[in-house]
Amino acid sequence: MDTMNDRLREVLKSVVVYHIRLGVPIGSRTITKLSEIGLSPATIRNVMADLEELGYLMHPHTSAGRVPTEKGYRFYVDQLLGDLLEPVQPINWPSRPEGPADMLHNASRLLSHMTNYAGVALAPKPAQRTFKQIEFVGLRPRQVLAIFVSEEGLLHQTLFELDRDVTVNELSAMSEYLNQRFGGLPLHKVKAQILEDMRAVKERYDWLLRHALQLGQQAIDTAAEGELYLEGTTNILTQANFDDLDELKRLFKAFEEKYQLLKILEQCAETPGVQVYIGSENAALGTRTCSLVASTYECDGRPIGSVGVIGPTRMDYSTVIPLVQSIAQQLSRFFGEWREGPAR
Repeated sequence: MDTMNDRLREVLKSVVVYHIRLGVPIGSRTITKLSEIGLSPATIRNVMADLEELGYLMHPHTSAGRVPTEKGYRFYVDQLLGDLLEPVQPINWPSRPEGPADMLHNASRLLSHMTNYAGVALAPKPAQRTFKQIEFVGLRPRQVLAIFVSEEGLLHQTLFELDRDVTVNELSAMSEYLNQRFGGLPLHKVKAQILEDMRAVKERYDWLLRHALQLGQQAIDTAAEGELYLEGTTNILTQANFDDLDELKRLFKAFEEKYQLLKILEQCAETPGVQVYIGSENAALGTRTCSLVASTYECDGRPIGSVGVIGPTRMDYSTVIPLVQSIAQQLSRFFGEWREGPAR
């Protein structure tokens, strides 16, 4: 029967803590010397054998010591970590961010620097973004640059080719129409309304209005794509033990393409608070030897994005979790203040 009494819990906790700290298989004598568990080496060996039978520990190769399994790490994070978590401390940012994109870039870079793992930040979820304004700038004949800005301060630029030349006045009229029509609306409502408006003007020839809507739709579709900030991916090479070269290739492919990581972080952003994905729970990234610690950040009391750390399963969860929490809290404060009006 898979029951965890106090003795099993304490020995498992010791094995995980010392394996994280030392990076080697942990034997009974190591626990006796380093901990205050108050059990003899023989008793600890018996308890470790029970933990192995229950699937929480395993023997690596021919070593006399044991290391945690994925199940062991999961139990440690969910049930044993509470009193080991370090207090959440404010983080000193290296410089004052110029805007949301700069803040998110700094967050991923700071997480990477402070953990020596990979730091990642997901910009506010598309469904949570709000239309603020759009401007069209003519660059060359028939070529237009659309500059979209959300209420959260995120800026996106998209280049378009038109089927005829457009005057400055026409571009200004397009921008004015879209800004008056959709300013302050959530993007998902804007997209639905644009489709409805396009059907309405389809029956009559109104080139300017039709193209204003088409350009607005394309610019918003681009802006609604998830934006990811990723720093320190090469740290994984020195921190994680990859016995499978193909697995390492799959992980770096996921880093390069970002699509799978984007999906995971968007999923994280659906649930407030800190979430920890261990080993095979990150199968979408193609790895069984890494963990992701992620937390949502908020604006007006609702989750709008997520931030986190990717590292080996043998990461120091007691320090990484509070660090991610702290960064997320400061992102929440920043986006709240920015929404009220960024300082200039």
